[in-house]
Amino acid sequence: MADFGFVGPSYEAASIYQEAQECINFYPEIDPLKPPGSRGVVALYPTPGLTSILQLNNAPVRGMRTLSGGQYLIVVVGSIVYSVTYSGSYVSTQIGTLTTSSGYVSITDNIMSNTGLNAYIVDGANRYYWVASTNSFNTLPQSDGPWVGANVCDVVDNYIIYNQPGTQNWAATDLGLVTSTNAYYGTKDGAPDPLVSLIVDHRQVFLLGEFTAEMWTDVGNVIPGIISFPFQRVTGTSVQHGIAAPFSVARFGEQFAFVSQDSRGQNIIGVMQGYSFKRISTHAVEQTLMNQYIADAVAYTYQLDGHEFYVVTFPTINITWVFDLNSEMWHKWLSWDGTQFNRHRSNCGAIFNNVYLVGDYQNGQIYQLDNAVYTDAGNTIRRLRRCPHLVTDLQRQYFAELQIQFQPGVGLETGQGQNPQAMLRWSNDGGSTYSNEHWCTIGAVGKYRNRAIWRRLGTARDRIYEVSISDPVKAVIVSANLKAEEGEN
Repeated sequence: MADFGFVGPSYEAASIYQEAQECINFYPEIDPLKPPGSRGVVALYPTPGLTSILQLNNAPVRGMRTLSGGQYLIVVVGSIVYSVTYSGSYVSTQIGTLTTSSGYVSITDNIMSNTGLNAYIVDGANRYYWVASTNSFNTLPQSDGPWVGANVCDVVDNYIIYNQPGTQNWAATDLGLVTSTNAYYGTKDGAPDPLVSLIVDHRQVFLLGEFTAEMWTDVGNVIPGIISFPFQRVTGTSVQHGIAAPFSVARFGEQFAFVSQDSRGQNIIGVMQGYSFKRISTHAVEQTLMNQYIADAVAYTYQLDGHEFYVVTFPTINITWVFDLNSEMWHKWLSWDGTQFNRHRSNCGAIFNNVYLVGDYQNGQIYQLDNAVYTDAGNTIRRLRRCPHLVTDLQRQYFAELQIQFQPGVGLETGQGQNPQAMLRWSNDGGSTYSNEHWCTIGAVGKYRNRAIWRRLGTARDRIYEVSISDPVKAVIVSANLKAEEGEN
């Protein structure tokens, strides 16, 4: 029974007797040159490890953004705002302080007509800006703009736009400035639900409400001496999907993704393609979110090795889901504390100095994502794959041999991983209980002919195999082969 579906994504259904597949800290990659059903058409690769590059103050990393031009990375940790630069090494400089110390922040930037590059930060309570040329950090006064604070911000046509928390209102700074002396603002009033988040996509402003969304565009109707909001609603663009978590929105390829809700329910994750909403979550993903608090979800996207991933973490649920734009498959990206899986360490991310950096949700660490690193900053990464049910009309099956084709010869020269082991368990009752672990080497360094084989595996009417590995090596699963026979009862 060659390639019996062992390799695949996470999909644990509401009833594990329907489907109990799991894929933790692996991501599937499809070989476009191989026909469907052939060996290795889908392989599992290890998710990136973390390398610590900076230790900032010991608090959650609340947001980060690389400013235009790539010279500065702005990072908010607790209440402190840092500017990070790179010249042979990473250097962090404290540039300001916020009035809040918890909760996600939103950061954007523009080019001011008088002083050049600046960063713009909102934390709910206030709006702040930093001018790079003068290294000056300021809190915008209460007299600036039509209101004081904002939850989210973005930039379009050199206007910085931001929302008024708890209302339908959103505003824009003066053109090419961080100040809002003209007090430009508009109202998402196509439907009565409040504005929750916003994002600029293809130079259009998408206003994401509690249950609906609508799109606005810059029509350039600014007349000297007359205060006139420069944006207008795009006719016919109302969408019957809102957003459940304001910081779950992230640009994703030529679209953007978010955790949605509408007047009929919530928990669906989807993308906006033009003016149309497309569901990308599966029933298995949605099942983990059902009847849970999801308004604190946070998301970002990253690219490595040609894959683009939408990473969405649900802190209250303690889980991180990842969707691959290339394969359109989901996997879980989780940290391991020695006893159980938890949400991934990353809270936000940005590309800087030609590498992708993420911030820790607890301790102020900044990490680099790296496919050639197999620990989370020295901590164990436990990887797990659970295959589909093996059932033949619920007749008894006799399992003689299971061979999992790992990439062999990946052992390390010294230390843990010198003789890397795969740990196999199986269930004979559809996934309700599992056997003890049975270990097998996947190949010490240079052992390129090593085969990971388990023999004399007993009988079952409904068998599920699960394999895990925690050694810090390049654990690639190419395929699996099973020798089994069907009985007559």
